[in-house]
Amino acid sequence: MRDSVVLAGSLSFLALGDIMQLLGANGSTGVLRLISRYAAEPGFIYFENGNPINAACGSTTGLEAVFELFGWTDGEFEFNKENVLTQRVITKSRMGIILEGLKMVDDGQIKRVGPGAAVRKQAAGGSPDAIPIVKGPMVDYMYVADEEDFFDGEYIVEEGKHGSWIWVILEGVVEIVRETPEGQLSIVRLGDGSFIGSLASFLIQGHIRTATAVAVGNVQLGVLDSQRLAQEFAKLTPEFRGLLIGLDKRLKQLNERVIELRQKKLSPDAYMDNKKPVMKQGATEEELYVIREGSGSIVRYDDIGQIPLVQLFKGDYFGSIPFLDLGHEPEFASVLANKDLKVRKAELAQLQKEYNNLSTTFKNFIDNVSSCISVSTRVVCNYYQKYGLKK
Repeated sequence: MRDSVVLAGSLSFLALGDIMQLLGANGSTGVLRLISRYAAEPGFIYFENGNPINAACGSTTGLEAVFELFGWTDGEFEFNKENVLTQRVITKSRMGIILEGLKMVDDGQIKRVGPGAAVRKQAAGGSPDAIPIVKGPMVDYMYVADEEDFFDGEYIVEEGKHGSWIWVILEGVVEIVRETPEGQLSIVRLGDGSFIGSLASFLIQGHIRTATAVAVGNVQLGVLDSQRLAQEFAKLTPEFRGLLIGLDKRLKQLNERVIELRQKKLSPDAYMDNKKPVMKQGATEEELYVIREGSGSIVRYDDIGQIPLVQLFKGDYFGSIPFLDLGHEPEFASVLANKDLKVRKAELAQLQKEYNNLSTTFKNFIDNVSSCISVSTRVVCNYYQKYGLKK
């Protein structure tokens, strides 16, 4: 019924990956319908709590249908909020689907449907510069203390400078870049609903920015109440605080991997030597662990090789986090460790309860960090494909 349509628009303005991020961030349940004059039949993707569970595109169904719809570059979409009765046949994580779908389009594995699709086909292998925009959910204004405007090319924060502000993007696109001897290197782009700043921004006095944020076009930002965020963080259990700090460290390490690959300085030895898998990529592991002693590594096994992502140390977490979508272990990466590794199981039920009780803004912030981890991992893989590892 038309009364149940809560989101509609043009695929040329909002691509399928962006739509899925938006529906996922808002935990939406319903049916996404896509139509195109270049396709004989409409496509459908069924969502439950923000995750795709089934799809249909002509005679194709399930995950294959979702990937086929990533090729639709022209058309219209509408999302109907309603109960979904279809059987769950898609188990792959939402962000994993988005990243794989975008890569398949870049590699020419998915047929493009739209005007001039053939001539827009990119070279096989994609480009390290083809970075998707990370978008967040609808902005919760409860923590927005002020608003600021920035113009195209203007620095919002600058690497190496002190700062404790944290922003949410109300409108526009912001590019996150790192300084290298060869010049600025783009890491990721952030869109509406995403956050600028890390946990350290409001937890560490005199925090030094680790990246530069540049406005792409005109941008409107909401300045968040850092004191309220810090107070909410302080009320969390040490276990949940440790998990969040670990996510922050993962994201920073991934950004370092991009720079090391660009400079051809990434050596796999520290990640793989004398280490054996303790959690294999593709496993159905449902536990989350905390490292008590020893160290480990997160490595992705891909058709282009073994890609070092993150190093783990005492106090770090690894395993399944059902309420977050990192694009890492166990579905998309393995965990390797030394013989001296000792771990304990984390209380997932307690962590889930704390997550559910967070304010909307803090929850959105955490979700945005996990999305950035997934996208930054894709950037690492793209740079690995182009530059490889240090010989």
